[in-house]
Amino acid sequence: MIDVKATISACIHYIEEHLYAKITLDQIAAHCGISKYHLHRIFKSLTGEPLMEYVQSRKLSSSIGELTGTNMRIIDIALEYGFDYEQSYIRAFRKKFGYTPLKVRSEQMSFVIQEKLNIEDIMSVNNSIIYKPFFVFRQKFNLMGVKHKIMSKSGDKVANHFGREFFYNQRNKIANAVNPQIYFGYTDWSANNNGYIYYMPSVQVDDVEPVPEGMEVVSIPAHKYVVFRFVGFFRPDDLNGRQVGRLLVHMYSKWIFNSGFTFADTFRFEYIDTALSKDDYCELDIYQPIVDADKV
Repeated sequence: MIDVKATISACIHYIEEHLYAKITLDQIAAHCGISKYHLHRIFKSLTGEPLMEYVQSRKLSSSIGELTGTNMRIIDIALEYGFDYEQSYIRAFRKKFGYTPLKVRSEQMSFVIQEKLNIEDIMSVNNSIIYKPFFVFRQKFNLMGVKHKIMSKSGDKVANHFGREFFYNQRNKIANAVNPQIYFGYTDWSANNNGYIYYMPSVQVDDVEPVPEGMEVVSIPAHKYVVFRFVGFFRPDDLNGRQVGRLLVHMYSKWIFNSGFTFADTFRFEYIDTALSKDDYCELDIYQPIVDADKV
């Protein structure tokens, strides 16, 4: 089993140790003991940035120390950080920061730089990891699926069982799915105080008719969401309530309760693009509706 957090940690450490050298994706992947395909995929899914763009951003950000704190020639700074030519460094610097190195050296200004990724911001759950949240606004949309009442003491694999049953045996009955490859796991906890929740494996539909027998439609209002991405070497079929529960505890205790936001509704949903789930790899996004706490 691959320890994904340890792999990313090794990746970040290797990059920092080689900021002054030419490094390739192949070299980083070989050091981490993982294929470059999987390393690139995990890093980009986790951070939103391709790995080699992160490498260049770290080099350029680190070079600002020499640029503003020494009298080194720009060509020497470029060569020191592994750029083949002075002009390559200048073009990359201007593209990243919006200014030329010479302008940064000679004038007062401020801009955003790329600091080393903090591995402590990553939470590991089994062989999967999550990083900082991102934010999404979604207009209202409709989900169609099979709603189940799940008692709190039912065990951690009940929702997974219902999800697999829907995806493999019931999903094809829905004729008007927007994208049948995208799975929504809708959870309504409005009755949680009574000891149960509703869980509805579903797909998004662009027309609420017809509704196959045994299914129903839930209309999701427009919301702002905080989204946590759960990335790793697991199959969607293997997910269970305990794993998702640990992720939710992390979301609530480490971020949401200290963020200035609060829940905007009594539901959340899992989002899985099954077209990306190959070779025991999966990306699971958990969408939680939020609202500014001072607006409540």
